[in-house]
Amino acid sequence: MLTSLKAGSASANITPPLGTAIPGGFRARYAENVDDELFAKAVVIDNGETRIAMVTCDLIAVTEQMADCAKERIADRCGIPPEHVMVNATHTHTAAAIANLLGTPVDTDYTAWVPLKIADAVELAVWRLAPARVGFASVNEERITFNRRWHVKDGTVRMNPGVEHPALVRPTGTIDAELTMMFVEAEDSTPLAAVANFALHYIGTDNGNALSADYFGHFGRLMQRYLGDTCVSLLWNAASGQINNTDFSGKRKWTARGHRQAEKMANVLAGHFITEMQFMEMHETLPLGGEVRTLTFPRKRITAEDLGLAERILAVPPGTYDDYETGPFSWVVGQPIPKTLVDIYALECQRVAKLPEHLTAPIQVLRLGEAAIVALPGEVFVETGMNIKSASDASPLFLVSLANGYIGYICTDEALTQEGGYETWAAMSSLPAVGTVPAMEAVVASMLER
Repeated sequence: MLTSLKAGSASANITPPLGTAIPGGFRARYAENVDDELFAKAVVIDNGETRIAMVTCDLIAVTEQMADCAKERIADRCGIPPEHVMVNATHTHTAAAIANLLGTPVDTDYTAWVPLKIADAVELAVWRLAPARVGFASVNEERITFNRRWHVKDGTVRMNPGVEHPALVRPTGTIDAELTMMFVEAEDSTPLAAVANFALHYIGTDNGNALSADYFGHFGRLMQRYLGDTCVSLLWNAASGQINNTDFSGKRKWTARGHRQAEKMANVLAGHFITEMQFMEMHETLPLGGEVRTLTFPRKRITAEDLGLAERILAVPPGTYDDYETGPFSWVVGQPIPKTLVDIYALECQRVAKLPEHLTAPIQVLRLGEAAIVALPGEVFVETGMNIKSASDASPLFLVSLANGYIGYICTDEALTQEGGYETWAAMSSLPAVGTVPAMEAVVASMLER
């Protein structure tokens, strides 16, 4: 029997030590400073029958191994089953290295430690469970989000081609302007949690060697400034695989950079949230549920010729191999890999080839009354997110990327076979091959229908 809701929120500091490797670029960087601390932030909701937990980490991604380790501890210490726990990353590019990604090595000490802190955030939230209400809202904000993949005059597709570049033709696709929101308050109206979901890859900071939660952290601090220290705020990255904050057409130009711009964009979302929470219908009871299914998908194919070429590239100093004009690998469509990066992709080619030809990844759906959370394990292209939303009757639907695991960019079949470009190049940060997106959309549709 459903009873009145209870909810709790908490955070745990997950800032790594200085000297740790920082992912998010093509070459390794190492932490020399801390602009702002990194956190795992958790919200737990209980309706008397079912308890769900959502925990968001200031990381570039969370691997399935990390998420499973945290969920096992949460199940043991909090009694919440793994299918009712979502662990996701914001996608800040100034955090710790959680996997071997491009030219950055994994920090194994960190990946062994951080699941304990993720579980701590949930356990602290459970300790703080108290009578609560939950509300939802959705608005559109199309002024701060742009497609970063463009068709250019040579017939290829380029990522970040340059503002007002003379070769620009048109963006490859759309944006998702929807900002979905969930607000949790105590019985006495004390704010407990503010959850926002928006498709914006990240903004960037002032120093790539300083640890920072990027604009996701600014959002949390702004919400605490507005609502008080009791409010733990989570900003979930929606389907934003090719979406960023730069208008390459030049119609909208920003004067701010780094943290100043990150705070401005966080203020835009925080302002919407503060407005919309005034109009939310607050629920004292809600049906809750959760399900996880396994997606089986093909990884990108690596040929014997690709591996032979990779060996030749890695046999010479980085940046000096230039015996090609296109490609050079079989999985490259359109734009060739720049010669300065071809050694990175030769190594990635070898890594991918060692994996099974078919891989698996978790797909999760959480239900909160008429609202639903779809959690996907990578950097999802915006078209996929829009397809999932349009086929669902959830109100609202939170589309959360970088959740419960990481298989890299989940590109559309069109991008893989016709457009090409950075996001499509085979790497541990871009594993899925043609057919993955249709299979994933079918699994999600089946789960939402159920």
